[in-house]
Parts: sequence; C-alpha cells; structure tokens
Amino acid sequence: MNTFNGDMSVKKITFIFSLLLFSFISSTLLAANNEQFQTNTAEKITEQGIYFPQNKYIETTLPTYQKNKDKLPTPIFDRRPDYIKFYYKAWQIGFDHFKKPMKNSPLIANFIDEAFNENIFLWDMSFSTMWGNYAHHIFPSINGLNNFYHSQLVDGEIVREIGEQDGKLGVKGWSEPGTAGNLNHPMLAWAELESYYITADKQRLQSVYLPLKKYRESFKKIYIPEEGLYLTDHGAMDDSPRNTQLLAGIDVAAEMVLFDRWLAEIATELSINSEAQLYENRAKKYSDFINAKLWDDKTGFYYDWGKNNQRMKMRTIAAFWTMIAKIPNKNQLTALIKQLNDPKAFNTKHRVPTHPANEIGFTGDYWAGAVWAPTNTMVIQGLEANNYYKLAHEIAINHLDNTTKVFNETGTAWENYTPLTQKKGRKAKSDFVGWSGLAPINYLIKHAIGIRLNAPNNTITWRITELGRHGIKNLRFNGNSDATMNKITLIAQPRKTITDPLNFSVKCLKPFNLITISNGITKHYSIDCKQINFNQSVG
Repeated sequence: MNTFNGDMSVKKITFIFSLLLFSFISSTLLAANNEQFQTNTAEKITEQGIYFPQNKYIETTLPTYQKNKDKLPTPIFDRRPDYIKFYYKAWQIGFDHFKKPMKNSPLIANFIDEAFNENIFLWDMSFSTMWGNYAHHIFPSINGLNNFYHSQLVDGEIVREIGEQDGKLGVKGWSEPGTAGNLNHPMLAWAELESYYITADKQRLQSVYLPLKKYRESFKKIYIPEEGLYLTDHGAMDDSPRNTQLLAGIDVAAEMVLFDRWLAEIATELSINSEAQLYENRAKKYSDFINAKLWDDKTGFYYDWGKNNQRMKMRTIAAFWTMIAKIPNKNQLTALIKQLNDPKAFNTKHRVPTHPANEIGFTGDYWAGAVWAPTNTMVIQGLEANNYYKLAHEIAINHLDNTTKVFNETGTAWENYTPLTQKKGRKAKSDFVGWSGLAPINYLIKHAIGIRLNAPNNTITWRITELGRHGIKNLRFNGNSDATMNKITLIAQPRKTITDPLNFSVKCLKPFNLITISNGITKHYSIDCKQINFNQSVG
C-alpha cells in the first residue's frame, strides 16, 4: 500500500504542475504568436519585392545538356573514372531540372528545380546554385534566387517555399509567412557569396544587399526576448527527434551570427565599412551569448533550448553550424572535433549523420540520422573556416566515395543516404539534383581535385593531395558571361609519393594568380598564360 509523504509529494506535484503549466503557456504563446504573425503578414502580402530591382520575367531559352556538355568544366581524375561518370550524370539530371516559370506564374527568373514537389524551396535552391555556379556561363543559376527576392514582404521576410504555378507563399500548417517554419535556415547570403567567388559580379552583390539586410531584420518575428533565442520548429529538420521538446535551435541561433558575418563580408566588398563593422560587432556579441547559454562544458557540445526553459541534452548535427559561424573557441572546437570523429556518434561509415548513432531517437532515416549533402557541406566548410582542412577533406571524400558507390549501383543521385551502410536513404527521392549534385560536382572539383576559386582576387588555390593524374579543363571564372569569363586548364601529372616533385601544366585566356598547396608547402605563381609547364619541389 502506498503512503502519502507530505513534503516530498507536495514538492514533486508542484514541480510537475509547474512543468506542465510552462509547457502549456509556451504552446499557447507560440500559437498566439503564429496567429498574430499571419494576421500582420496578410495585411502586407499584397506588396512584394520592393527592395529588388527586377520585377518581371525576361524570356530566355533553357540550355540543353546535349548542346552544352562540351562547354562544361572537364574534370580529370585518372584513378577514379567512376567519379567522372557520376559528374556528367549529375549534370545531365541537373539540366533536366532547369526550369522556366510556368505560364501566368508570378515567378521572374529561370531556376534549378529541387526535384521534390511543385514548389520552389529557398535552401534547396540556395545549395543547388553552388554546383550550378560552375556552369554560370551556360545557365546563371544564381538568378533563380531572384524569385525569392521578388516575393519579399515589406517587412523584409522572404518565404522558404513558393508555389511554382501560383506564387503562393508558404504551405498552410507548415511554413506560413511569419512563423518559425518559414523563417528557418536563411541561406541566401551564403549562396550569393559562393556565386561572387566565381563571377566577381559586384553589380549583383549590390542588388541583393538591401533585400538581404531587410531579410535579416525580419527574424525579429521569431525572436524570443525572454530567452534571447529564435523559435525553431520542424521546418529546420523535418522529423528530427529533437522536435518534440524543441523551443529554439542551436542551428538557427548560429545562423543569425553567420548571417551577420555574411552581411559584413558583402558590405566590405561594397566598401560600406561602417555597416560591415556593425554586423561584425553584433555577430561577436551574439556569439558570446550562445557560448554562455547553449554550450555545455561537461559534455563538450552545443545544445538546443527546450520548452522546459533548459538546455536540451540531445545531440544533433545542428551544433556544427557554430563552426561555420566561427563561434567556438579553441577548446570548444577541440571538443566538437572529438564528437565528429567518434565512431559511435558522428563518424559513421558514411559521414556525417544528422543524428548521432549513439543518441536517443537515431534510426538512420531522414533527419533522424540520414546523411544529407547540405549539412555535410556546412560541416566541411565549417571545418575549413577553422583551418581543419585535413578533416574537411576526409569527410568530403568519404561523402563523394559513398555517393559514387551508390551511383554505381543505382545510376543516380539520391535525396539522402544511410549512415551505417553504403546505400541510398530509406526515405529518399531519386534523381535528386537538387542539392545532391553537390557531391559529384562540387566535391569532385573542390575536394578531390582540390580547386578553389576566388574571382574578386583573381586567384585560384589548388590543394593537391591526389597522386594520380588529375586536374580540370575549361574551368570558367571571373566574369559574368561566356564572353567575359576566363577559361582555365590545370593538370597535375602522376607521382608515386606525396614528396615527389609536382609537375603540372596551366593554360588560360587571361592572367591570374595561382596558389598551390601540397604536402604542407605553399607556392605562389603569377600566371601570364605564356608559360605552360611548371615543376615544384614539395619534399
């Protein structure tokens, strides 16, 4: 028979009641906020796109793969011919996904379709432009983002999802304007900078700066003053096990820092130095806040903020957004890298799972642990931002190898992949190029071949780790059209060991700066397009 212990039971009941009351109030507050956001937004939705100069579609013929294959960059990687096959298959699918706006659609630009449904998606398209940039002279995929700037609301908000046919903003019950489901993952500035590194198109950067500034300020709609954080829901990672208890995500918090750093970089490029400093100062201040509120010293990890007004204890890939935002200090980075390299957690057969293998809720499916190209790209670029180039290369090649193996077996690219085996995701769409074009195109060029473009500085950096013959022909950069862009060929001859002399050849239309990095040795060259062959000691 149970007996009633007065003090203990009263305290326990009081605690449980308080917890339930807080949960109820939080849910009610979120619902009320969402309703108010939607009401306010509805009043302003009739006026859109006032911060972006383009307001109508200009008829343009879509290019075909058959007619343009020979104009694409031609990768060379003798040791892995299957990389090359996958590369061209990805482009073939990608060209099939180049689309025009439908008849009578309010969209104003051709775009890369995400291969998911009849809407266009902000973060899908943003990541897709990153492989599309290598064909800018054929199909300037960055222009597809103009559809989002054109839909921008007066208060700065840009929806994450637009109907291709009718231009409807958001999806009821999932991503309505003014809600956390809509205002998660602001990737536009990242996409614009990636395009800028290839084209050096400062005019475009100028045209998107004001829309991006207004977009950044619209996130106050989901800001929670009491917590100093931003509402986060299933829109960030659809079916992640964290969603049940999630109030505010570490990913969205880190992305606010990252957004400010991106804006600072754009402002610097546009010589608006006073604004650049303001954004940098805000990024630094909020980084300090995140480190105080969402970092746990005991476990060495960043966590989401829960509905119970406490740090959650569930690890997810969301924590690694802090690396690309340059939030962690040296000790925190070391702890994060330890988690990333733990074979029981994030260092699975196919890296990097969105949910660690030893965490509650892991299934290996979708956002409960599958491997995705966009989050891998975030992890890799975050590592490089903190000078962990070796680990970044390992993860990139792991993803390229695993996706290539699946391509060899299935003939296509998939929406996501299983982390514990070399298989397509159990919940994954096929021909997903889309953001899954990142591995066969970007990862091949940037990581396997090792070529990075910086058009504003007229510089190519070549990180040479491969021993077999490798390189690229017909690589275009520094210009905004076929007529203005440089055309580069870089080919490294085979070596037996990493310390053997490096022999490579260069061809170009216009002079540029070349930096080679091999075996820890960096060399700088001023390429005049006259000298063809180079010999470099790296031992």
